[in-house]
Amino acid sequence: MKLLTASVIAFSTVVAFAEESKFTDLLTKGLEGWQFITKEGEKPADTAFKISDGILSTSGTPIGYLRTKETFKNYTLSFEWRWQPNTEKNNSGVLVHVSTPNPPGAWPKSFEAQLEHGNAGDFWCIGETLKAAGESPNNGKRWLRTADPKEKPLGEWNTMTVVCSETEITVTVNGVVTNQGKTLSTNQGAIAFQAEGFPIEIRNVLVTK
Repeated sequence: MKLLTASVIAFSTVVAFAEESKFTDLLTKGLEGWQFITKEGEKPADTAFKISDGILSTSGTPIGYLRTKETFKNYTLSFEWRWQPNTEKNNSGVLVHVSTPNPPGAWPKSFEAQLEHGNAGDFWCIGETLKAAGESPNNGKRWLRTADPKEKPLGEWNTMTVVCSETEITVTVNGVVTNQGKTLSTNQGAIAFQAEGFPIEIRNVLVTK
């Protein structure tokens, strides 16, 4: 029997999530239901992001974030992402509990689960607060992940699951729990992906309530 490749295993994880849960695929209707926000305000969703063959992608510019028009509470978000191979730098994140735009700067009030290669699963608190078990090198603004999820090499798909309950946010990367936030300053809001200056691809964006 041939061993499954890492990418097949990651995809199977997302498929299992979809089959076992009542889920909504947030990319089924393309960019309908999404809005793109920059420092200057709202722009057409396809200004920085596009969808082709079920893959959401951005070149990373202009800087801003693609957010759902719908807000969510008590839900699980699951998706896959990958970086371009042979790239020295990359940075982006998924934002949950998104509310007030840009307070101040490019990003809205939210909690970010980091997607940057080598740091996937860290928390960033943007105008909000939580407490996590890991180290916080800047007094609660960033919380380092507590486990190494064995991120895939650049160019291969990784999987992230973010479980948002009434009182907690739990982040899992490639099947490994990397962070858990408690004592949340908010427990609901929109979902968003950052365009932060670097190309990134995202697929199978599934939400279950």
